[in-house]
Amino acid sequence: MRVVSLFSGIGGLELGFHSKGYSPLLFCEIDPIAQTILKNRFANADHHSDIKELKSIPECEVITAGFPCQDLSQAGGKVGINGHRSGLVHHLFSLLSKLRKKNRPEWLVIENVPYMLRLDQGKAMSVLTSQIASLGYRWAYRVVDARSFGIPQRRHRVLLVASKSEDPGGVLFADNYDEPELDGKPSEIDEAAVYGFYWTEGSRGVGWAKEGVPPIKCGSTLGIASPPAVWIPSQDYVGTIAIEDAERLQGFPEGWTNFLDYGVTAKPSLRWRLVGNAVSTAISTWVSERLIAPGQPQVDYRPLSNRSSWPNAAYGDANGQWQVMSTRWASSNRQQKISDFLNMPLSPLSARATQGFLKRARGCTNVVYSPRFLESLEKHTETMSG
Repeated sequence: MRVVSLFSGIGGLELGFHSKGYSPLLFCEIDPIAQTILKNRFANADHHSDIKELKSIPECEVITAGFPCQDLSQAGGKVGINGHRSGLVHHLFSLLSKLRKKNRPEWLVIENVPYMLRLDQGKAMSVLTSQIASLGYRWAYRVVDARSFGIPQRRHRVLLVASKSEDPGGVLFADNYDEPELDGKPSEIDEAAVYGFYWTEGSRGVGWAKEGVPPIKCGSTLGIASPPAVWIPSQDYVGTIAIEDAERLQGFPEGWTNFLDYGVTAKPSLRWRLVGNAVSTAISTWVSERLIAPGQPQVDYRPLSNRSSWPNAAYGDANGQWQVMSTRWASSNRQQKISDFLNMPLSPLSARATQGFLKRARGCTNVVYSPRFLESLEKHTETMSG
C-alpha cells in the first residue's frame, strides 16, 4: 500500500510501515533538520515543508499524521485542538474534503498524546472523530504503551485508525493482553533492579520506571537536552542515557538522527528534540501489520455514556459510539530490562544536577521517596564531587 505522511517528524510512523513493505510517496514536515533526515532516509519520496501550502495529496491507500502535540500535552500550553500548532491537523481534513469519496484513502492513522482525551473534556477527540465521520470513515482509537512490544520505555500514545470500508476495530482491538504491574513506587526499592527517572523533576513527580525509562523528552527549544536518568542501586550510581540508545528506545536504528552526516550545522543536542517528538516504530509496525491482516476484536464494547473526558479506547460508526474495554497492552512480549537493552555507557549525572534533584525531592509532598534512593544519590554526589 502507498503512504502519504503528514507531520512526518523523523518518520517513526513511516519507518514502521516501510518495514512491512508499504511505499512512502510523500512526506510533509516543517522542521528543516527533520526534513534533511527524511530526504536522506526516504530519498525516493516527494518532500514538502509546510502543510499550509500543500494543495493536494497523491492517490494512496494510507495517510499517516502524527500531528503536533504541544497544545494538547500536559507539559505544553494546554491551548487545545485549535491552538496554533495542534490546530494544524485541520489541514488534513481540508485536504481530504477536496477529494471525492471514492478517491479518499482507505485508511487514516493518526497519533498523539493521551492527555488530549482529558483536556477540555476531550474536545480534541470530539473534533477529530466528528471530522472523520463526516468524511465517511468508521474510526477506532486506543491508548497503547510502547512497553507492550518489549521496549523498556514507558510511552503511552493514542492511536486513532479510520477506514472507509474495513473495520478499524479489527486493527486496534485484535491484540489485547493483561497489563502487568511493572514499576512499583519510588518508596519501594529492589536492590537487584535498575530504575529510570527524570532528574530534572522531583518536586511534583519523577517519571519512575523499574527496569525502564520514562518517556523520552524533547529537551528545551534552545537545544538543551534532558535525557532520562538511570539509577543503579548496587553501585550507588546515577547516569543519563546516550542519544544513540534513545533512538533505539524509539525503535530507530542507531544514528538515525545524526544530521551532522548530512552536512547540517546545528547543536548535536537538538537530536533529543527529534527523538523525543518521534512516534515509536514498534507501535507503527504493529499497526501496519494489522492493516494488512485485521483480526477479530478481543474486547467488549459498551455504549459511550455522558462523560467528562474520553475513555482510553473507543469506537464509532454510523450507528453510534462505544467505549472499548481494552488495556494499553497490545502485545504479549515481555519488557526487556533497560540494563540489558543499553548499548552505550551511561554519562554520570553531575554533582550539581544530583544535588538539585535531591533538594527538590526532599521538599516534595506529592511523592514518597525511599530513604535508600535518597541516600544512594547522596553517595553518588560525594563520588562526583571527588
